[in-house]
Amino acid sequence: MRCGAARTQRGFCRGLLGVLLLSPLLAALPNPLPLAAQELDSGHLYLREAGRRVGTERFRVWQTGSTVNAFATVEMVQRAAWQIRLQMDLNLLPVKYEIRDGVSALVSGERFPDRIRFHFATPDGERWKEYPVQDVAAILQPGIAHHYLVLVRALREAPDGRLKAILPLDGRTVTVRLAARTEERVSLDEESVDATRYDVDMEGARHQVWLDADDRLLRVLDAAGREALRAPAGS
Repeated sequence: MRCGAARTQRGFCRGLLGVLLLSPLLAALPNPLPLAAQELDSGHLYLREAGRRVGTERFRVWQTGSTVNAFATVEMVQRAAWQIRLQMDLNLLPVKYEIRDGVSALVSGERFPDRIRFHFATPDGERWKEYPVQDVAAILQPGIAHHYLVLVRALREAPDGRLKAILPLDGRTVTVRLAARTEERVSLDEESVDATRYDVDMEGARHQVWLDADDRLLRVLDAAGREALRAPAGS
């Protein structure tokens, strides 16, 4: 995910994402944000599969100094809540990453000059996996809606509208490209909002992401049919 600091201030600073350093990764979401922080987006998403409510995702995106931060709590039926944190630099490259399942870290990642290294905790023990740094333009976990917000921002800044992303829990990399964009409206409860729909191709699988004029995340529909829809303000 690359763009210059000026472009980050101009575009991505209206609605991007990233997180905290590894020790702050263990801290709770600041509420309220520090005075020096700029909130980029925050919201409450309803998660659906086959038209049925299966969970909620609450996320916040903010910038502090040269770091763009993001945090989300995902609560699903019949699964412990996840906490997801990501940190990126002003070139929009991921620096550190973590998914926690309650008190346990399912996966944590850290970027080094030549590689990014992930640590996994499994019932069978610990394991590590490394990727060349050039294969880590984005981090994506399918089913986590705010990751698609990051992905669209990155693809819009990519010179040819494509990049490589890592799916850490799947243990693989994919090539992702921005296939199309369309002006549409999104219905949020009784409200209809002007939006841009971004069609994202992930090696033949089509994902759709809707953002409003302020680059706020409104809706995600992934290739598996999972939907995330922004709840009305105050929900």
